[in-house]
Amino acid sequence: MNREFGLQGWLVPENHIHISLVGLGDHEEYPQELAEAACHIGSMIVAKPFEVSFDRLSAFGGGALVLRGSDGNPSLQKFWRDLTAVISDSPLKPFLTKSIEPHVTLLRDEVGVPSIRERSIDPIGWTVRDFVLIHSLIGKGAYKQPGRWRLTGQDDALPAM
Repeated sequence: MNREFGLQGWLVPENHIHISLVGLGDHEEYPQELAEAACHIGSMIVAKPFEVSFDRLSAFGGGALVLRGSDGNPSLQKFWRDLTAVISDSPLKPFLTKSIEPHVTLLRDEVGVPSIRERSIDPIGWTVRDFVLIHSLIGKGAYKQPGRWRLTGQDDALPAM
């Protein structure tokens, strides 16, 4: 598709592919206290693994080519809403900068991507078995994972308090 659309941007490295759910802001230095609070909240989430499927390719955020699901991925939507609700009722609320439609970024090209019209593709799906707190080192193309949690619990994503 990169060739088909004549895109000049960079592909997201395979080991950086993830479903984006929320953002906690951009920070000059590593936000240790913020990361610790986010890890605490992550450890409170209890949910069972669930299926996702993405069948649309579209422009997103000005320069990102992303995967989206036409059925909205109900289990993913519920997990996302519940996670956002827990964050919104925590000390992390002031840092919640993005609570965006769940999507998977494949490529970034600020010039070419905005002109791409959404299109259907063969579905790409998998079972979500964990979720991760990602610290993106902006401009360096590197990610760190301060926290990772397995989904092994009950049917809905609720805080285990």
